[in-house]
Amino acid sequence: MNKFVPIFDLSSVFSVPGRVSGEYWLRSNMARLSRLMSYGVECMARLGLVLPAGAASAVSAVALAGTGRISTALAAAVFLLVYASYLIDHLADVDRFDDEQASKRSLALGRRKRFFSVLGAAALAAAVTITGIASSPAAMLLLVSFPIAVILYGTPWFGILTRGLFRYRRLKDIPGFKAFYTAFFWGLLMVYADRFVGGNQPSLVPFFFGYTFLSFLLNTVYCDFKDLERDRFDGVVTLPLMLGIPNTLRLLHIVNAAALAWLIAFVAAGWIPVWTTGLALVHGYVSAVLRHGARVMARGGLPGDAAIDAEFALWLPCALLGSWMTAFLGLA
Repeated sequence: MNKFVPIFDLSSVFSVPGRVSGEYWLRSNMARLSRLMSYGVECMARLGLVLPAGAASAVSAVALAGTGRISTALAAAVFLLVYASYLIDHLADVDRFDDEQASKRSLALGRRKRFFSVLGAAALAAAVTITGIASSPAAMLLLVSFPIAVILYGTPWFGILTRGLFRYRRLKDIPGFKAFYTAFFWGLLMVYADRFVGGNQPSLVPFFFGYTFLSFLLNTVYCDFKDLERDRFDGVVTLPLMLGIPNTLRLLHIVNAAALAWLIAFVAAGWIPVWTTGLALVHGYVSAVLRHGARVMARGGLPGDAAIDAEFALWLPCALLGSWMTAFLGLA
């Protein structure tokens, strides 16, 4: 197993030469805080909670843009849906790898597979119930597509249903397809969010679909770095395996810039609220994660996925900050 590497070394911010006592004390304490925060996020990631929490934050930004308020029912439904969907995917990998190649999440699930299977089914049922009570038939139809997409993606059902016509057991076995497929359904999740709250601003749907597609394309590819050997063993040809680490990192910086450009273009055109420019702060965070990951891999380590998954948890705080700032400046 790889030793724990903090998400960020915050002490590097205070890298002024010299050992002035105050500066040295600040650097050492920021390093401790960095490790504590990183450990907390990593623990949440092993429990499968970071990405569901991030999804709830992202759809809350959609609701805020579409209706001017946050929907707790939508946030709860999406949290449960994403938790259940990724649980299905991880449970499909239980007992498929030895202890060296298996992810920490799969190892943890394998010890109580039946319990987590029931928990995942209960979470999905709760998401369906909330959607049925609080939303529309269109939202319900969209919701049903997500667990089906996960099953076809990560289990042999794709090969069974197609009777081997396409030579692939799972959709994730198609070379280079994984990242685009995952990003598409995360974009569709934003369409579900808009339908859930009954948004009536047509331009929000293409914006959030495209913005989320680009953001999660980056997320998925970055997360593939930690699974290079496991994917190679499993026959899953991801973009990092196809392009190599340096080229993939360059591509991810381009995708991050493209998502930011997408945001700026929609704001400049007046198609989305001005306060959504608060989301631009997220791209600075993502850029820092990419640089940190490059340094970790240069030292022979693996960057992990907790830091990049936490990006989506920033969407709502950044959106709220943007809303407050534009109101304060009279730009709303």
